[in-house]
Amino acid sequence: MITLWPIYRLFNRVFAGFLLFLLVDYCYAQSYVSGEDESYYKSYQDGWQSGDKSGRGFQEWILRAPQYDSTEEEQYAGFFIAESNRESDLGSFASKGKAFGIFANGTSFEETVAFRAFGRPLGVGDVFSFRFKFSGFINKFERDSDKLSSVGFALRHTVEAYASSSIAKSRVFAFVILEGFSTYQIFDGSKRFNTRIFIDPQGAEVGFRVNDSGYDIQIITLSDHTIYNLNNRSFAQLQLANEDQNLSPLALRGFAFFNLNGGANNAYFNALQLSSNE
Repeated sequence: MITLWPIYRLFNRVFAGFLLFLLVDYCYAQSYVSGEDESYYKSYQDGWQSGDKSGRGFQEWILRAPQYDSTEEEQYAGFFIAESNRESDLGSFASKGKAFGIFANGTSFEETVAFRAFGRPLGVGDVFSFRFKFSGFINKFERDSDKLSSVGFALRHTVEAYASSSIAKSRVFAFVILEGFSTYQIFDGSKRFNTRIFIDPQGAEVGFRVNDSGYDIQIITLSDHTIYNLNNRSFAQLQLANEDQNLSPLALRGFAFFNLNGGANNAYFNALQLSSNE
């Protein structure tokens, strides 16, 4: 089966792929944009905070970062609307000069997670896309944790978000920049999978499509607009709690953007979009 991806869109004259999936050997169903959100929308004029609900197709944000109270450590973690005139590494990745920013740096292991539920669970044929940029792991302080750091995105079976550690519950997929690796990593039914796609300093646009047996993913590196397709991959298998036994494993209810001890560099996200079939 041949899969033809995308119809394109422009952001500030910078190429980005709007991820629509045309299946050549199936009857083509008309796709439409069913959800979208951007960091420059009016709801974020006073910053990015828990409870913010902007755009359409998504529930409110739940932002989790531990409250550090140790006087012996320098620990900083949080969320903000990044602006290109203040963040030198943001550059053309910004949409109208802005992006969602997450930071986690200090002398211990800092972590930040932005949880969000979809307006309705993703079903077969639905596409979720976003843009993601991280410039690499650099210690902000002379001393730092020796635990493995990571930055990225996760799809989740549930919407539980009591703490940053909730990201480990019911995670069926993750797209990750992992400390020590020069390529994007995926965690799914194959556990850790090396995409062999080099991390792009300008960022990437990632599109995720649910199919009958798992998912397809498309990655577009923004510096050279190269398109990579990884099709027919499997979700991680879940050990569901008793109350979740009757839920479909393909009912993807939410997602999370995370920065787990990324260090001096911020993680940036933008251009959230959902498309569905009529």
